[in-house]
Amino acid sequence: MRLKGTSSIVTGGGKGIGRAITLALAREGADVAVIAKSDFRSAEATARKAGELGPRVIPLLADVTQKKSVDDMVGEVCKRFGKIDLLVNNAGMNIRSPLEQVAEEDWDKVVAVNLKGVFLCSVAVAKEMMHQKTGGNIIHITGASAHRCYAENGAFGPSKAAVINLTKQMAVEWAKYKIRVNEVSPGPTMTSPTEERLQSEEIRRRIAKIPLGRIATPEEVASVVVFLATEDSRYMTGQSLIVDGGSIHTWYLYP
Repeated sequence: MRLKGTSSIVTGGGKGIGRAITLALAREGADVAVIAKSDFRSAEATARKAGELGPRVIPLLADVTQKKSVDDMVGEVCKRFGKIDLLVNNAGMNIRSPLEQVAEEDWDKVVAVNLKGVFLCSVAVAKEMMHQKTGGNIIHITGASAHRCYAENGAFGPSKAAVINLTKQMAVEWAKYKIRVNEVSPGPTMTSPTEERLQSEEIRRRIAKIPLGRIATPEEVASVVVFLATEDSRYMTGQSLIVDGGSIHTWYLYP
């Protein structure tokens, strides 16, 4: 119960890594607002499961790419929980394509969710934390693709790499308000899209090249988020923690 009394927000918190983060925070006693853009059913299911662990857990709809929607979401969380201590920017998207074939609208969609969404949510929450004058904690979920290139991955890697720089910028500017900002970069993780891709013999062969010989579970990523969310990491800000089984040091993604 290291996070008992903590009010938190997890964007994209209903499925995959977001769901694991929501459950991990709730297990540590945090109240959690589970944010979804459209799949409210998954957000509700995750909220129910997390609520069984004891804390207050609520599902909310919000579009992280729209400022008014984000501001309304933050206002609702403050109304329901009374404050905001922790934000986990987990919402993300990808549209795979070789760069020369990326449609402008697809580039804009990916950058809007992965970069603009992080900016809008972080600024809205940071302003509330500044008003509270009690400090706070912001954690971005980026991806190992932010640290090395993966061919035909469209705007995903570039947008996530920008979040790493944004993490440092926020950490430096908001340290005086006692707001810590860090990011977690998961490598291949066993979510539904990954399970589908593992049907490919080529993907399985590449995964076998990861130094630890497998991909991560969502819970393994969530445990790192919990570390950053607790006082165990109280002197860390502006940092990137890569959770990828050592794969960033190899060329496992290439034939």
